[in-house]
Amino acid sequence: MNIASYCLLMLSRLLTHSRLVAIALSLTFACAACGTTASPGVGDTLQFPVRTSQGGLTQDAWQALLKTDAAFAAVAAAQTQPWQMAGTIGAADGTTLTWAEFAPSADAPREQVSAVFRSCPKADGDTPPVCTHGTAAYTATSATFTDAAGKAIAGHVPMGAPQAWEWETSTNLDNDNSTIVAGLSGDAAPLDVTTVLAQFNAILAQKRRFVLLSSYGAQMGVDVRDIALSAQASGRFDSIETIEYVRRGDVEKLMPTLTALDTVVWVGAGVQQKPSKASPPTKAIGMNVSRGVFGDQVYYGKIAGPLLDTPPLGGPGLIVLAGQNTFLGDVSDKASLAASWYEPGTRPVVGFSLPLGTPGPDGYPRIAMSDVINTTGSFIKRLGDGATLDAAMAEASSGQPFTLTSPMASDNRKKWTWTAPSSGFWAKQPSTGKLAIKMNLTKFGHCVEAVETCDIASWKNGKQATVQNGRIELDCTNPTFVGPYFTCQDGDTNPKGTKFSVSGVMRGTFANDHLLFLVQGADGGPLGGAVIVADGILTADGSDIGGGTTTYSFYGMAALSPFIDADGNCCVVQPATLTGDSASDFSTLQLHN
Repeated sequence: MNIASYCLLMLSRLLTHSRLVAIALSLTFACAACGTTASPGVGDTLQFPVRTSQGGLTQDAWQALLKTDAAFAAVAAAQTQPWQMAGTIGAADGTTLTWAEFAPSADAPREQVSAVFRSCPKADGDTPPVCTHGTAAYTATSATFTDAAGKAIAGHVPMGAPQAWEWETSTNLDNDNSTIVAGLSGDAAPLDVTTVLAQFNAILAQKRRFVLLSSYGAQMGVDVRDIALSAQASGRFDSIETIEYVRRGDVEKLMPTLTALDTVVWVGAGVQQKPSKASPPTKAIGMNVSRGVFGDQVYYGKIAGPLLDTPPLGGPGLIVLAGQNTFLGDVSDKASLAASWYEPGTRPVVGFSLPLGTPGPDGYPRIAMSDVINTTGSFIKRLGDGATLDAAMAEASSGQPFTLTSPMASDNRKKWTWTAPSSGFWAKQPSTGKLAIKMNLTKFGHCVEAVETCDIASWKNGKQATVQNGRIELDCTNPTFVGPYFTCQDGDTNPKGTKFSVSGVMRGTFANDHLLFLVQGADGGPLGGAVIVADGILTADGSDIGGGTTTYSFYGMAALSPFIDADGNCCVVQPATLTGDSASDFSTLQLHN
């Protein structure tokens, strides 16, 4: 055994990362999982051997490795940021890759994070392998790669292509530093008006977003451009965005800014718990996020504060988790990312499920990453053609050993479609109508006695008072529609006193579809100076009441900025419910054709 092989053996015994793929893949399986299908005009199909192992390195093990490779140590020494983490990857052809991340902190913006790597082919007898050394850096939406001389690496980096699955062997995810809890607040903190107005103004500018996340990139053998092309061909989105090598911060920054009209597709490794060597994975946990460009960590859900609970916009209307066994059917387990982000009846989460009775060469069933990408592209195309969620899932996975599945009930899946383009949203454009928004302000709010400036600081430090006019109804007559988007001017409140303007959008016209709107009030009155952002959910399909009139009823939540009530008190109510005296006293939208 030569020195290089011995060092690699010793390092493998120092692995501390809780996930270990470590599978003896046969050559037949490795070839079946190689490569991704190239988009028309994009170029040749990329061919890669697959990964067979990956793990983490302690800082001591990392330093020990640098002492054995002066060239690698020189590349690492050029980094000016602190060391964060390191790891190893092994491929089916014997290639090994070692990487390390450098950044101001673990949660630093992606553009501040860089990595170093060493890729070594399989040793040829006693001849030491010739290794490639280099650096990588995240860009706003991807990553760049350079060799030790600073020359850009044009092709792929020699390493194993990622699998569509990973195992997590930790029994306590919360205490495992290789995993990440997918929780933000959702704790009813007062509304940040500036942030929410900026988000909602993008909605009202009629910009629908399709965001494609990938835990990897084309230089690692994962090319997702076909999926983006399918979304573009649908003609339903104003923005097609791709973020490769997606990090935790990217996900948590993105999700609360999206709305029910938007779609997120996340391509990566589905992570499952491995209960024992004798049993296949039976519990979906989540997805992997990039660390150090080459490495990753587990990103999973938690009931304490799912990311999409953050008021008031509520996240995208459709989430596709494109990896192996990203949904295994247990919607009650909030450790599962799919279950945590699923919203019954309103937000479908679509995942891949592989029957556990079809083992691969190592005794466990497998899906190739290329099949995940191709099937996801087909699913997006069918939605773009106007298919229902149920039909698109069935057709895209037809003939495959796996299925696309969702926790959304079958009846809802058979109605759910992507929101139509503006020109085709209405069979007949509404001409007049009335929007009656009911809000209950007492359950989640309180006020402080009159203060000089009604802001968060004053509210926090003032003397508490009772919420006055705890039930408010906003009436706005003759909303103007352009496709699903609407505006209504000079609304008034009951009790009387405050003039309002309303702007909003409907995701659809069936039960459980969303109706999002922004209310801006003038000074004075029972909600003086308030800014309200609300997410209503239709209780039923539109009800035809005759004479060309259709009525939609809705409930939901609204987030309010601090406001002055009728007694001059400074109040914060978050969230307010879109109902009146009872939970069944719904808000309504009445339209005339």
